[in-house]
Amino acid sequence: MSSPRQDIAEAEARMRVTFGTRTAIKNLHEIIADDETVQELCACLYAGGDGLLVLTDKRIIGVRDDYSKYHVREHALPGASKLDYDPVVHDGFAITTLTGRLVVRKMNVEDSGRLVARLRALVPALALEVTRPGAHGHRVTVRTQAGQVDAAQAQSNAAVAAVAAVEPPVAGSGPGSVDPTQAAADKGVLMGVLADLHAKGLLSDAELAAKLAQVAAQG
Repeated sequence: MSSPRQDIAEAEARMRVTFGTRTAIKNLHEIIADDETVQELCACLYAGGDGLLVLTDKRIIGVRDDYSKYHVREHALPGASKLDYDPVVHDGFAITTLTGRLVVRKMNVEDSGRLVARLRALVPALALEVTRPGAHGHRVTVRTQAGQVDAAQAQSNAAVAAVAAVEPPVAGSGPGSVDPTQAAADKGVLMGVLADLHAKGLLSDAELAAKLAQVAAQG
C-alpha cells in the first residue's frame, strides 16, 4: 500500500496500470482534504511526463510528481460542463470547467473508463463532446451527447412549477373576475397537488401546512 489513506489505497488497488505513478500516489494524501474522498485514479501522460489523474468527490486533479518536476492542476466538479473522451477516437481526456481545462493523454482504457463512468455519475449534467485533430491545428467534433439533468432536481423543479401553475384566481364582480364556484374548484385542485407533493417527500409537514393555509386564505 503506497498511501496511508484507505480511499487512496483502494483506488490504487483498482488500477490496472500504475507505472510512473508511485511517487504521486505516495504523496497524494498531502493535497487531499480530510472531508474529501478519492473516487478513482488513472495513470496518464501529463505536463510532459508520467502523471496521475485523480477524481475525488469534489475535484478532478492532474498530478505530475517525479524526480524532475512537480506539477498539480485542479478543478472543482461543480460547474464542469464538457468532457472530451472516447478511447476509440483518441487517447486523450479533456474536461472543461468554470476555471479552465484539464487535459491528459495515454491512459489505460479500463482505468480511464472506470474513472469517466464515476465522473459522469458525480456530474450528471456533464456533456460529452468527442473531437479529433483537424486541419491547421483545429479540432473537429465527431459526436456530442447532452448531459442528464439530476432526477431529484428535475422532480423538485417540476413540483415548484406545478404549484405556481395552479395559483387560484380571486373571485369578484369586476371585469376578468372568476366565478366563486370555479375559484373553489381551483383551490381544491391546488390542495390536491400540495398533498401529492407532500406524499412524495417534496414538502415537509410544516411546508404543507403553511401552503394549505395560504390557499385557504385566498379569495
